[in-house]
Amino acid sequence: MGMRHITFLAVLFFAGSAHADDPARGAFDRNLAIGAYGSGWAGSYLGASVGGRARWEPFESLGIDLFAEHMWVRSPGGFRHDHPIGFNAYIPFDLGQGWRFRPLLGFCAVFSMIEPDNEDAPRADDVLFGMHAGAGVEWAPLRLLSLFVDLKAIGYLGHDRTAQGWTGSVSEDYATMAVVQANLGAQVHFDL
Repeated sequence: MGMRHITFLAVLFFAGSAHADDPARGAFDRNLAIGAYGSGWAGSYLGASVGGRARWEPFESLGIDLFAEHMWVRSPGGFRHDHPIGFNAYIPFDLGQGWRFRPLLGFCAVFSMIEPDNEDAPRADDVLFGMHAGAGVEWAPLRLLSLFVDLKAIGYLGHDRTAQGWTGSVSEDYATMAVVQANLGAQVHFDL
């Protein structure tokens, strides 16, 4: 089952259970949300990804996003795919008329795999650790739905790796990498 199917089922479930809600409550008045998004990455490497996130706002002035992504990266001499998981802590600022701004800060781990073109060659896999900061803007055009754009600067620490068509290698030395990520997506808001 894909992310589209999960999001669609969540919309149906929560939209069906929302008829007893106070119609004056908007998306940002609810403390939970699930969402899906697409991303682009640029910097030390280029990539595109799809992701999902679960959000909880335990307080009016603090929220937490847990996220998981699946990324395809341009890599010479092989196929690279990365799988970041992590969290954002953020402070939501109401901008009025269903808009809000979110400065955010967080950490993540990335399971990164490089598969050389030659199927018999060794892979160059590693786990990268990252810290990021950024900001997002959200708009809630409907009572249970919001659309968002996030922009993050991310610094990673991991082993330097190479992949050529016939082999892959992982260095013993750590290297730093920096990227900028832009996310565009939608989320469904609800209360439990």
